[in-house]
Amino acid sequence: MVGDDGRVRTVSVDALCVGSLVEVGPGESVPVDGDVVVGASELNEALLTGEASPVPVEPGRRVFAGSVNLTAPIRVSALAAGQETRAGRIMRLVEESEANRAPIVRLADRISGAFVAVVLALAATTAALWWRIDPARAVDHAAALLIVTCPCALGMATPLSVIAALGRAARRGILIKGGEMLEALSSPGVLLLDKTGTITEGRMAVRRWEGPASLRPLVGALEAGCAHPIARAFACGGGAAHDVSAVRHAVGGGIEGVVDGRALRVGSRAFIESSGDVAPGWASAFERACAEEGQTSVLVSEGGVVVAAAGLGDPIRADARATIATLRARGWDVGILSGDDGAVVRRVAEAVGVDVSACHARLSPEDKLAIVREEVAARARGPVVMVGDGVNDAAALAAATVGVAVSGGTEASLHAAGVYLSGDGLAPLAELLDGARRTMGVIRLALGASLFYNAIVVALAMSGALSPLMAAVLMPASSVTVISIAFRGRTFAASAQDGRRKGGGAWK
Repeated sequence: MVGDDGRVRTVSVDALCVGSLVEVGPGESVPVDGDVVVGASELNEALLTGEASPVPVEPGRRVFAGSVNLTAPIRVSALAAGQETRAGRIMRLVEESEANRAPIVRLADRISGAFVAVVLALAATTAALWWRIDPARAVDHAAALLIVTCPCALGMATPLSVIAALGRAARRGILIKGGEMLEALSSPGVLLLDKTGTITEGRMAVRRWEGPASLRPLVGALEAGCAHPIARAFACGGGAAHDVSAVRHAVGGGIEGVVDGRALRVGSRAFIESSGDVAPGWASAFERACAEEGQTSVLVSEGGVVVAAAGLGDPIRADARATIATLRARGWDVGILSGDDGAVVRRVAEAVGVDVSACHARLSPEDKLAIVREEVAARARGPVVMVGDGVNDAAALAAATVGVAVSGGTEASLHAAGVYLSGDGLAPLAELLDGARRTMGVIRLALGASLFYNAIVVALAMSGALSPLMAAVLMPASSVTVISIAFRGRTFAASAQDGRRKGGGAWK
């Protein structure tokens, strides 16, 4: 914090308040919401927008807590601090959404609620009927009916099946908070996907390169010391073996320096031309091709002439299109919620096979929450599942019927979500939904077996074919059957720990 005497002091975030003047250095997070009053830099606002593309800031520009300063020191006049920042308000929305989430009534609860009443009524009926026929046997037959019927098997069907399914899912890297999530995911509904980090890999990478291949390691070495997302895309793989000197950063423009004795300049066209370097015609054609594909173009000059160019973008996950096609074929309505530009979202949607009309761009965290709440309130198309990875998705994850956080997600998204997928890509999402559907199949089979058993033994008891002793011997049969169905049901694909079973043994 900058004191009244102009000196910079390190203080606790809790000590900051409205009006505090805060200095934020390169690589540091902005601790308050406020306006930039001194300096110009670029910020990574992925915490709130989900997009890692740097945003230029200058005096008068509003910035938010959680944004990361990338290039140069800035000073921010605080307008909100602590829980009153935008990030703090989002976390309050997460808590409110979790508190207001409607409970899901399990199938077994709906069935077992009437079971005991029906059994008691049948026992009374049995006693009344046999009292007219043979009063001495009326009590025995009524007691046999009460003994042989097995509400415990009916009660165990769901929890046993769920426990077995949760264990198998965990061994597959799918962590589910509770069985109610499985029931909600068992039928198709609305599936809303965040774009960056969910459909895409969430990082900048060189997608296109034009120029000598030998130049790429030199560019990587020059960019290695910079925290900028574009710089990290070039620096992957490192350049420690190269001699780098005279490095100079230009805010919002690029970087220049000497690598192994070669003077290089890397950055935007404006940065290159402002230094007097010439961009030949092929570079313009390269930039147009990058723009058509939603990529960021970067030029590399040496000796006053552009000699290479790169197209950078966020790669789409390799399994995204196939997984989305599978989910749509199974009845899920798939949409995209993104804070990115509309043209970029449209290109991603077309690449992965999502209907463009179901995609929303330039969304704030509050916008995402509003869309999810609207879908949940409609309830016309089944459960609403939100899949994301960032703080900007957290409130929407908490408000959805089921929130799913993907690998690499922030702590806030993991807290808000009901399911966490530790595997890479979208394939684990399809496995989750298939496993939930199969789990409900196992539960229905176990409940059906229990109800069938009870129907048969009730008929035998009411007809006088069972004595109390025979009823006591038969009663455990239903429990054993339900246990066998629950633990032999192949809800999630078998892993190495599950061992191999002979033959089929899979309940579909």
